[in-house]
Amino acid sequence: MSPSFNRCYWGYCFEALATEDPRRADGEGIHHVDANAEYCSVIKTKLGAHRILMGAEMDCCDSTDEGRRFYVELKTSRELDYHTEEKYEREKLLKFWIQSFLAGVPYVVIGFRDDAGRLVRTERLRTKDITHRVKMKNYWQGGVCLAFADEVLCWLYGTVKENEDYILQFASPFTRLELLQAQSCPDEITSHVKQL
Repeated sequence: MSPSFNRCYWGYCFEALATEDPRRADGEGIHHVDANAEYCSVIKTKLGAHRILMGAEMDCCDSTDEGRRFYVELKTSRELDYHTEEKYEREKLLKFWIQSFLAGVPYVVIGFRDDAGRLVRTERLRTKDITHRVKMKNYWQGGVCLAFADEVLCWLYGTVKENEDYILQFASPFTRLELLQAQSCPDEITSHVKQL
């Protein structure tokens, strides 16, 4: 088994540990995660002048002492040191925040692992607190990210034509967006829509 395959599986292992029933009997095996089982939510929101209807997949849910349920996003990351903390806060926390913020997920639980894939600690972050953490260091700002997304939507609305397929991608070295007209809808999207 290749090392990269192992790393891909570590996220599923963390999901299994994080969602395991704590009341299971000692010695009872940990359940296997079915990557196809998920919580899905349809969200109606607004970004700038755009009304958005989107679907989101969430990893699990938790509940308050009063029984109110809420979604939780589970993520994994290599344990941080002084060499990796800045990149983690600049890049990974941005991805964690935007995914959870847009879907209305209030908490992100991060499982930190060592190089052998062993879980060394967990951290539970409130989604709304992530922006405060990075804003103090001037890494990125949530409002600026949302304004950028709004500008992209404005550009797309003025550019795309009905009944035509497009691919939106970051051009290497990821400094600009490109909109390419596709000959047909990519197979990944077509098969995903069929599953809905």
